[in-house]
Amino acid sequence: MDLKNIKELTLKDKLIAYNFAIIGAVALLIVRVALFDYDWGDYSYFYQHWVAEFRTMSFIEGLRAEVGNYNPPHMYIFNIIARINVYDLYLIKIVSVFFDFLIAFFVMKIVSLKTESLNMHILAFLLTLAIPTVVLNSSMWAQCDAVYVAFAIGAFYFALSGRSRLAYAFIAIAFAFKMQSVFIMPVFPILVLMKKIRLRDCYIFPAVYLAMLLPAVLAGKSIGDIFLTYIKQVDTFSSLNMNLVNVWQLVGHVDYESFRTAGLFIAGLAVLGLMYFTYVHRERLTSNTDYVRLAFLFTLMMPFLLPKMHDRYYMLADVMSVVVFLFDKRRWYVPVITIFCSYIAYAWFLMSAVVLFDYKIAALALLAVLLVVLRDYVLSLRGDLRDR
Repeated sequence: MDLKNIKELTLKDKLIAYNFAIIGAVALLIVRVALFDYDWGDYSYFYQHWVAEFRTMSFIEGLRAEVGNYNPPHMYIFNIIARINVYDLYLIKIVSVFFDFLIAFFVMKIVSLKTESLNMHILAFLLTLAIPTVVLNSSMWAQCDAVYVAFAIGAFYFALSGRSRLAYAFIAIAFAFKMQSVFIMPVFPILVLMKKIRLRDCYIFPAVYLAMLLPAVLAGKSIGDIFLTYIKQVDTFSSLNMNLVNVWQLVGHVDYESFRTAGLFIAGLAVLGLMYFTYVHRERLTSNTDYVRLAFLFTLMMPFLLPKMHDRYYMLADVMSVVVFLFDKRRWYVPVITIFCSYIAYAWFLMSAVVLFDYKIAALALLAVLLVVLRDYVLSLRGDLRDR
């Protein structure tokens, strides 16, 4: 692979690279479109009925209606889809696929902070688009996780590039769409500490978050009900594990009430411990590679340790694992293991409860990945890692 900077490439080289990127992107789009007719339950059980309800109302009535159990910004999408005379399953998937490409764009932009190689930028874009769980989430499962992941990854990029206000705005939008954006949020206080983003701009987060809720509030929806949405989602299930490969697969069937507090405590302690270590060694936190490692650690560690985690909650970690590889080629196995362990849960759901791989072994493999990246991060901040 030619790793020359973009400025050093001839016009011919650039055209070849761009044509390859276009062909690859179109091929990955065709793969997605080929999956559009599949309905794996969530559409027929939930989304179809939500859209049908919205169609019985005006758009304004839909903004205040108690339809579905997602936060208002997510329901705006279904409300808009209800006004379009196209098969709603296709529309839901088209929205998600658009954000798949946005995720890939922001990963490419993050990689551009490390290298000016056009080939590396294209590799970042296409590798992200090709992540199996990203493809299946949007195009087969008809989920909308790509929306919050795109804004969360975008926020991380803007923070690394010093665009403070956009970073706050994007992470606020991510949180407005889905609570799972909190998995990457612990990296932002570190970014404030290191003056990558400004503390004085933090007002943008609540301002943008409330602005995202404003259409529903102005239409008459109770703001109290809106703020309870995420609490209601957390209380929906009472199980330590919702089919995700994580530490709770190692303990077997145990009482939820007895262990949920322990799970929250362990996860909180791990996050705070990593943040404290970073604070103590902040003088050496100068490399974007280390910020990438830190973001990956948070996005994998939190769902790995927390109770009540669902099948799809590693999507942020899946994307960040690819970024880890692109910043440190020695860790090629980080995305391989992370994405495979994430895919196991997808396969279980999409293949009618077929166990693709032993969950306990997979959980141990994920733990090993966590420890390897954590070791790299610790050694780097201590000044003992040669390749940063």
